[in-house]
Amino acid sequence: MASPITPLNLCQKAFLLTWESNRVGDIAGASQTLAQTLKSKLTTFLALPDVQQAMEGQWSVVWGPAVFEAKDSPESFADNVMYVAANPDRSVYVVAIAGTNGSSAYDKDDEDNSVNTTTLWTAAFPSLPSYSVPQGINPWPVISTGTALGTNNLLGMTDSVTTRQTLVEFLRSLSDTGSKTLIFGGHSLGGALAPTLALALFNPSGGVFSTGNWGNVYVLPVAGPTPGNKGTSDFFGQVFPPVSLNLSQPQYAWNQNIWNSLDAVPHAWVVDMLKKIPTLYPTKWAGGQVPSDITNLVNAAVTASELGGALPGPYTQLPNIPTPGTVDGPNPITTEDEFWAEVAYQHLKAYQLLFDVESLVSEGTQTAAQQMFKRWLSKFPRLAPQPVKRAARR
Repeated sequence: MASPITPLNLCQKAFLLTWESNRVGDIAGASQTLAQTLKSKLTTFLALPDVQQAMEGQWSVVWGPAVFEAKDSPESFADNVMYVAANPDRSVYVVAIAGTNGSSAYDKDDEDNSVNTTTLWTAAFPSLPSYSVPQGINPWPVISTGTALGTNNLLGMTDSVTTRQTLVEFLRSLSDTGSKTLIFGGHSLGGALAPTLALALFNPSGGVFSTGNWGNVYVLPVAGPTPGNKGTSDFFGQVFPPVSLNLSQPQYAWNQNIWNSLDAVPHAWVVDMLKKIPTLYPTKWAGGQVPSDITNLVNAAVTASELGGALPGPYTQLPNIPTPGTVDGPNPITTEDEFWAEVAYQHLKAYQLLFDVESLVSEGTQTAAQQMFKRWLSKFPRLAPQPVKRAARR
């Protein structure tokens, strides 16, 4: 007899829902076609007996999915994906935001890596009503150009599958929200976009919504790169103070970026953290030197971060909870392929284990995530070896 499925806590449920938002990342197709495909896959997934048992009933997709493509065509891949799921009694809503699609050059070049320039918070979201920030936030909040771009893509989405509404219109249409819980969540790129979108919508100085009109509004960013400067981090912490589920596992908490200490992605874009990436894992390189491809990529990331943080202050992590990682592959690592395989494991499967949902994650999402990450790695520039500048080594 199969062992019964243990019900998940709310953090685990939200994480599993956000993970499944990546289901169509490895499929080419027009945005509306991909949205329909994802809706079908999510509906099937949420109806699985094991998933229903773990989720304590059958959740449903109540908004979306919506898919954004910068160049919408049957040959394109999804650049941003978002949907909203609700529990059976509609007391909990999860806004699930997809992570980086490694099949999308737009995600890598225009969203992930556009950190060398920044945007003032008060000018970042032109589709929203005029807004400011609370007094006392210093320095003035800014976010990376890439984070602003991705967040605006989400704000501009219209659900063509379920409601024919934007996310703002859908949330406005909900009634009796005072006893309901709303959660914004995402992994990787979604871990940067989820807190930024939540803060944009629930900004107390002119945001569209108020946290006081809901029973709870939480954010679950996981493995997210840093979206902005210290002002943004302080601003987020003021509007969404840390909340713990008071369990023995620290990863079950709200309003803090949950990240694995061996994951390279959340090391971006804090300069000192970026410089640690080559030494995250035990290595034994030929000749005792870190391969030039890795060195050049890290140096380029450091330069971009320094440029972006030159005026508004450096990139600063959101409130966060680092969790200790465990090396999975060869120990020590001796080749670049082994290094990047470890990076992939620590950014993907390690989080399924951290949130204890590995047995529930759909096979399609497992495959899609692996294929997307392989394509992401293949897009890395292979630069000729160059001398490391002193400024990059300090």
